[in-house]
Amino acid sequence: MQIGCTKKLQEFLKKDIIQADQDVDPFYTWSASIMIVNRRRTIVVLHDESRCGFVLYGMTSRHIREIDHIIQTGICDVLEAHGISTAIIERYLQECGRISYTTPRHRDTVAHLNYFCEQVSFFSEVFIPVRQFQSHLVQALNEDLIKIDGEYVDPREKLRESFVEHYPGQSVISRKMAILDIKLVGTSCFRRIRIPSHYSLMQLHWVIQTLFLWKDAHLHVFETEDGLSLDIDFPEYSFLMSEDDWEQSSEATMERYLSIGEVFEQNRVVRYIYDPENYWTHQITLVSWKEDMQNSPVRCIMAFGVVLLEDVGGLSNRIKLYNELYNAIKKLRINHDFQ
Repeated sequence: MQIGCTKKLQEFLKKDIIQADQDVDPFYTWSASIMIVNRRRTIVVLHDESRCGFVLYGMTSRHIREIDHIIQTGICDVLEAHGISTAIIERYLQECGRISYTTPRHRDTVAHLNYFCEQVSFFSEVFIPVRQFQSHLVQALNEDLIKIDGEYVDPREKLRESFVEHYPGQSVISRKMAILDIKLVGTSCFRRIRIPSHYSLMQLHWVIQTLFLWKDAHLHVFETEDGLSLDIDFPEYSFLMSEDDWEQSSEATMERYLSIGEVFEQNRVVRYIYDPENYWTHQITLVSWKEDMQNSPVRCIMAFGVVLLEDVGGLSNRIKLYNELYNAIKKLRINHDFQ
């Protein structure tokens, strides 16, 4: 496996650098650079064919001795995060062979590295200090469209397409899906969904808004079953929380990076509360985990109960309103019968 290193990274690694072999398929090569993020050395690694990348945060001189293993682990993690199956990842690493550090392949690879470094700088405030591989940023760092061979592509889709092309007829894609039951407490409204585990809580918020026809016009918050803040279970994310949970939910910094997989690995039941005045409470229960081989999107697979009017003053006023509507309709029917 060729790792094309910039001059700054070459100076940091202090390894023997060879000339890059231009004949090697870019599917099997990566490029890397080093930058400072929050006063810590951070190695940025980018796949040459898809331009999909990741970061290794807080690198020191003692990590140099294990740098081959650290980079390979990072590659495994980023491929798994984008839905590549474990069996294919193992085969890919075997075909790549031992790591060799080379000069950059082309000027355009350095240009893409520089652009990716700009992306990394943009997210510097949400780096988790205790994590070397910033798993919560993998999707966000690679969501911008980039230009490859004159066309704008999604690096994540390009990565998956590259693996499908190189391993035809095999089960390349493997994603963990969560089956969730969402019940609006106090009503008959119920939805069962299948959703990728790498989706963030913010994406789950949007799904719930769509399922129950809410207008996203009020604040919301995710809590544990006991009504406690989620940062209790995830202290590494606590710096993203504000003192006021409802104030935090308007910015939802933590929700943007905390994944469904992380949450439901520790909590079988989570509460989603929408509108602090009406306090619409949704109980979200993990039913099971499923493996998906087709990179499927979110799907609603079961639904009961009609949706509610949003600004009616909560459940009690909603019942009162519906009774008044029922009586009014009944009165109209009686008057019509007499006529």
